[in-house]
This record gives sequence, structure tokens and C-alpha cells, in this order.
Amino acid sequence: MIEVIVKNILFFAQAAAPGYTLFLQMKDDDERSLPIVVGQFEAQAIALALEQINLDRPMTHDLLSQVITNMTDGLESVAIQKLKEGTFYAELNVRNAQGIEKIDARPSDAIALALRARVPIKVSKEVFDEASIAMPLSAELTEKSEPSLAENVSEITHRAELQFDLERDLREAISKEDYEKAALIRDRLSALSISGLHS
Repeated sequence: MIEVIVKNILFFAQAAAPGYTLFLQMKDDDERSLPIVVGQFEAQAIALALEQINLDRPMTHDLLSQVITNMTDGLESVAIQKLKEGTFYAELNVRNAQGIEKIDARPSDAIALALRARVPIKVSKEVFDEASIAMPLSAELTEKSEPSLAENVSEITHRAELQFDLERDLREAISKEDYEKAALIRDRLSALSISGLHS
């Protein structure tokens, strides 16, 4: 297995299916990266973990991380061990009294949990060799073709925090039966989702 780090999260608006792509890179090799397409929610969860931002209430990955921590001996690592028909397969390696239990997971969820638990992210050498791509060698080309990790993660994190706040305000407006305010907040949430698809 090869240990990797999260190099970047990019949004590709011009792709056949617009969305976020996560790039994993070997610690000692910046010439190749493993791209994995992830959903908006997973991209936000990964960005929040990278920035070490904790929201007022736990998101799904925060909750699952706490469950693993409190009910087992902890998460040891996560591994992307297989690529089949264009789909990556990952597993959580969870410590318990019997040893290591392997739990099937989507790579995006596994990575979001690994970042929260601060445990290694690993990829099988076969998968990395088969699916990794060469990254631009020229620093100038890299700067033109890819915004920095901080810029991308910051933008995704900001959108996640704004969405979280709007959803909280929407719940409060509905509980107070202030439906006019709720409609305005709902429209802002819709606009935020659309802007995410065109950023």
C-alpha cells in the first residue's frame, strides 16, 4: 500500500458531468496524482476536515467519527484497495478487541473520516499505477490550470458554513411559523446550490 495525502479539490464546470474531483498524491512524489470524483457534500466534509473547522452541530462524518472513536478502539487507517469498472472501492480499518475489522466504504467517506481521525490514507500500488495521472511539471502551468489548495478548500469550506447557517435559520423560521422568511431563506439556499454548480 502507498500512503497518500489530499493534494487538492477542484470543481470542473466544463466536464461532461460537472462536479468536484479530489486529487490524492504520494508524500514523496508530486508528479502524479490519483483523481477521484466526489459529491458536493463529501467535498465540503473533506474541506472542513482539512481546515479543521468544527460547526456548531456535528455533520454526518463528524457523528460517524465520534461513534467509531467511542464504540471501538479507533480508526487505524483507510485504504482504497480496488478499482473496478471505473469505481473505486475503499475500506475503513477499525481497531477492536479482536484486531482490525475492515468495513466497506466509499473513498470520499473514508477520506473524510481519515482526516478527522488524523490517520493514514493508503492506496494499493496497483490502483495508483492504473488510475493516477501526470500533473503539470511547470509551476507556471500549474498556477494557471489549478487554483491553490488553500483557495479551493477555503471556497468549499465557506460555502459549507454558509449552507449550514442558512439551513439552521430555515429550521428556526419554520418552527416560528414565519413562512415568508422561510421562503426567502429557501431561495438563498437554492441560489447557493446553483452558484456551486457554476463556480
